[in-house]
Amino acid sequence: MALKRKTKIILLLSVIFMALFAVRFITIKPQQRATGGKRMVDKISVRVRPANRGDLNLILSYVGSLKAKDEIFVFSKVTGKLVEYTVNEGDQVQKGEAIALIDRDETGLKYELARVESPISGIMGKTLLDKGANITPVINVLQGTAVAIIVDMNEMTVKINIPEPDIPHIKRGLKATISVDAYPDENFTGVVTKVSEVVDVQTRTLPIEITIPNKEHRLKSGMFTRIDITASLYKDALFLAQDSVVQEMGSSYVFIVENGTANKRKIETGIRDNGKIQVKEGLKEGEPVIVFGQQGLKDGTPVEIAKE
Repeated sequence: MALKRKTKIILLLSVIFMALFAVRFITIKPQQRATGGKRMVDKISVRVRPANRGDLNLILSYVGSLKAKDEIFVFSKVTGKLVEYTVNEGDQVQKGEAIALIDRDETGLKYELARVESPISGIMGKTLLDKGANITPVINVLQGTAVAIIVDMNEMTVKINIPEPDIPHIKRGLKATISVDAYPDENFTGVVTKVSEVVDVQTRTLPIEITIPNKEHRLKSGMFTRIDITASLYKDALFLAQDSVVQEMGSSYVFIVENGTANKRKIETGIRDNGKIQVKEGLKEGEPVIVFGQQGLKDGTPVEIAKE
């Protein structure tokens, strides 16, 4: 009896052991069984581009307001009342042409109507008075009634103040690309024509002026404009996609794929040009830089290069 009981106990323990082993085997993931029980780490899918060399343009961007190159306020030479304008806004006028007539009659005296003449050839930009308005001639810069604004719109200008760090790159003759909201799909070309020699001590900026041809008169005074000045050409510069750079605590980093892992690398950057960024230090030509999937990566993270 004792032998039979002992045998039953041994059989029962064997069944329990086998059951526990089976449960343990089933709960092990297929990846773990395939690797001897070691846990597999998921790899992050990324895309890479090699660091390349090429020519980059240093482009300096600003904003400003357009103005006709010649834009003149016209004043009467005599005192009186405005009788009428002889031309309408938008009309072409010649130098010396009458643009308004002034009644200068006094009590008991009759005079011929006085002419207000345009001092330049251009366009009647704006009339400033109503009929019958009192007019006084210019006595000094603080007195006098302006009658109209005459503009020569064949050329437009934009005046901007550039910050001190940009001063070494600016000179007369540089080309500028001009864009306005009125023509969102079109750019206009201008040239830097004036560069001041005196920095404004209040703003620490340098005034410059850009001239833009406007023969068709499509650009108007007062338009808001964006200006891109092509200042310098960097030949054979090492560059990569600007989106591949990660900013942390004021420093620039990229991730390089080496032996299946993402290795974080600090770099020194330079100019930017149309989605590209110059690399001054920290990277060699041809190194595989992660351009997609780098956000949130940590140094040493296993990665897999996605096929494109």
